[in-house]
Formats: sequence, structure tokens, C-alpha cells
Amino acid sequence: MRDERGLNLNIKVLIVDDLKERRDELKLILKSVTDKIFEADNGASAVLAAEEYMPDIIFMDIKMPSMDGITACKKIMDKTPFPIIFLTAGAKEIDDYDYYVESLKGSGAFSYITKPAKKSEILAQTIIAIENFKKFQDIKKENENLKKYIEGRKLIVKAKNIIMEKEGISEQEAHRRLQKLSMNSGRAIEEIAKAIILT
Repeated sequence: MRDERGLNLNIKVLIVDDLKERRDELKLILKSVTDKIFEADNGASAVLAAEEYMPDIIFMDIKMPSMDGITACKKIMDKTPFPIIFLTAGAKEIDDYDYYVESLKGSGAFSYITKPAKKSEILAQTIIAIENFKKFQDIKKENENLKKYIEGRKLIVKAKNIIMEKEGISEQEAHRRLQKLSMNSGRAIEEIAKAIILT
């Protein structure tokens, strides 16, 4: 599905707003670039819908019955993160704007759009949020892998020290022992190191 400029996002979108007319407005804009659009009319339903539909992006209203958008956003990000764009009122319509902004910052959302938004802004924010979310997930994965690697190296060093002390051999020889045990057992060297530490 393409808009007049040939843009075809082919993404799954979840629109969350308690007002049907607001959902319809956004649907009308997004239907020009995708036909995979799902809806929820409150925060609690949004949490369930996100889990069921696994959308590529979520547009979330903030003030809703049952559960507000900020709470729903936090719950979604805790379970399975998705790029979330808040649909917000203008500054003049919000009583405690400073508190409101702080709440947005701590929610885990990727962006916000002030209602009513233009089509160009919605589409641009959608593309940016999805791309930034992917980069964020890639960095997170790299950090997790690095953490595992560092923890594995620490186990190996500790196990080598145990072998060196017990056997009275060099660090190089202790490392060879670990490698040999790993090859013979078909287990990762980190697993062997952990077993040695525990015994």
C-alpha cells in the first residue's frame, strides 16, 4: 500500500485512543502506507493488544480510562519493547506541564506528537522511531553480549588461578588444560571454568 509519493511502510501499527474519532483520523493517515492497523481504546487493552499483535510501532494517547498511556507504555516496555509514540495535548491544555514532561521522559516512549498532527509529521516520526528503536535494540544486544563475554573471561581467569595454585603450573599450561577439558567434553570453556570454581 503506497501513498501519493510512493511510500510503502508495510508495518503493523497499533493505535491506542479512547476516542474513536481520533483513532479514525490516525487510521486514515496510516492507511495510505499500510493496511495492518490494530486498535485499542484504553491502556489496559493496549498492553494485551501489543502482546497479541506484536506491532512495529504503537501510537498511544495519554489520558484514557482504565489505564493511562504512560502506565501502559511502561508495562509494554517491561514485557516486550516496541517503539511507542505518544499523542499528546498542547502545553496550554495541560495543568502541570513540568510533571507531565517528566512522566513522558521516564516512560520509555521514543517520541511524542502534539495533537492534531499533520500527515507528514506522523509518517516522518514513524520512520524515525522505528529506525531508532532498531538501533537501540542492536546496541542493547551488543551490550548484553559484551557483558556475557566479560563474565566468561572472569570465570576463566578464576578457574586458571585455581588450577595454577592446585597443580603448580603456569598460566599458559592452566589455559591449555581448560581448552583440553572443553574440547574433550564438548562444553564451552566458560562452563568448564564455572564447574572448576564450584568444585
